[in-house]
Amino acid sequence: MKKLLNTSHLIDQLKQNVKVTGARLADRHLNLAVTGLSGSGKTAFITSIVNQLLEANDSAELPFFSVVREERLFGVKREAQPNLSLRRFAYENAMQALNGSPPIWPESTTGISQVRLHIRYRKDKGISRYISEDTKLTLDITDYPGEWLLDLPLLDMDYLAWSAHCESELQSAERQALSAEFLVAREAIDLTASGDELALKHIASLYTDYLHKCRAAGFQLLQPGRFILPGELAGAPVLDFFPLSEEQVAQIKQNRGPKGSNQALLFNRYEHYQEQVVKPFYLEHFKRFDRQVVLVDCLSALNNGRAHFDDLQRALNWLLTSFAYGKTNLLSRLFTPKIDKLIFAASKADHVTPDQQSNLVKLLDSMLHNARKQMQFDGVSTESTAIAAIRASQAGRAEHEGQDIQILQGTGADGKTIRLFPGDVPAKCPDSQFWDKQGFDFPRFSPPSRDENQALPHIRMDRVLEFILGDKIR
Repeated sequence: MKKLLNTSHLIDQLKQNVKVTGARLADRHLNLAVTGLSGSGKTAFITSIVNQLLEANDSAELPFFSVVREERLFGVKREAQPNLSLRRFAYENAMQALNGSPPIWPESTTGISQVRLHIRYRKDKGISRYISEDTKLTLDITDYPGEWLLDLPLLDMDYLAWSAHCESELQSAERQALSAEFLVAREAIDLTASGDELALKHIASLYTDYLHKCRAAGFQLLQPGRFILPGELAGAPVLDFFPLSEEQVAQIKQNRGPKGSNQALLFNRYEHYQEQVVKPFYLEHFKRFDRQVVLVDCLSALNNGRAHFDDLQRALNWLLTSFAYGKTNLLSRLFTPKIDKLIFAASKADHVTPDQQSNLVKLLDSMLHNARKQMQFDGVSTESTAIAAIRASQAGRAEHEGQDIQILQGTGADGKTIRLFPGDVPAKCPDSQFWDKQGFDFPRFSPPSRDENQALPHIRMDRVLEFILGDKIR
């Protein structure tokens, strides 16, 4: 009986793979990566994109989405989970939270999940528009924790190189106080002594505590990601390692410790983490993407100060080296997919006044200037915009010191109304002088109250949809 069930599962899986391959051959299948570090708004973004598409012909406001504007969209529906080994994206739970009284933000991503949408539309060009009334495009969206993303560069670093990278962060002025307890414990370990699993576990736990402190303080460049969100690896020895000091690295380079030593255990665990945790994560998900949205929360970094802003910029530029970019053709779509279109989106644009949103886009471009130049060289189509996946504020005007200025109005976490001008957004990466003078107060708004049957309010999600899907549904 068990054998029959297994056979049936394999047949179903084969049928699914054949179906997907056929769709990709016909260019009717798209894998979308929604990439963003912790707090960038990935869950809200995916919830909004699903909601806008499902409500596109009813209550959604999508004037820049050509298939809607031209009345060629017949409808969109969710399909069964494409990968039976992954969780279904919790769209219903997210909408329940947003439709509550009072509405609350959906829970953040804690693991990998997927959602599949079938988009049925009428083509506006080509022979097929005369042959068939409609065409379908399958859109797969994968959600994954931002904390895990920064593990991808580890694939190109051995244990000593990774240790050297981490040391510069550990010794920075902004992080030294957070890492003090770990640094003391690390210095006390004898790397050449016989392996002491309890001692290594203790030091690794102190390093984990340090990462959590950094995260709470608003830092983004944190590794390994599974130390923060371990998932199914919680308590496993593979997470019992930590970066070595500059002196310890130099010592190892001169004289490798014996087999079974603390040093050997640390090397083994790091390499196991690379091969058995990070590599499968990359191969199973990140090598299959066709399009990408990169969400960046510039405003929180500005709120937290220069060290956090610089940290975010380094993390993003480093992260983007882990994806495969370039032009695609029929064969590459099947065997070596590459991301051929990418949109950079500054999230939470509803947290600044409309007149500052153009500066927000310029700031984003300034942060990712080098990465974007490389992508353009590789033939990737890129665009930058400022969005609010779920708009939580309304723009208004007020008089201040005899001047008419733009302000924002929304509801705070305490349920009280907020009316303020949050501040000017710099049009480029700020210099030292700027940080000394400028203070920011970008508020945290609660989700808007609205009719449950109305599409989620947004800023420029129609532009995002047009960039991602527009060329595929013409």
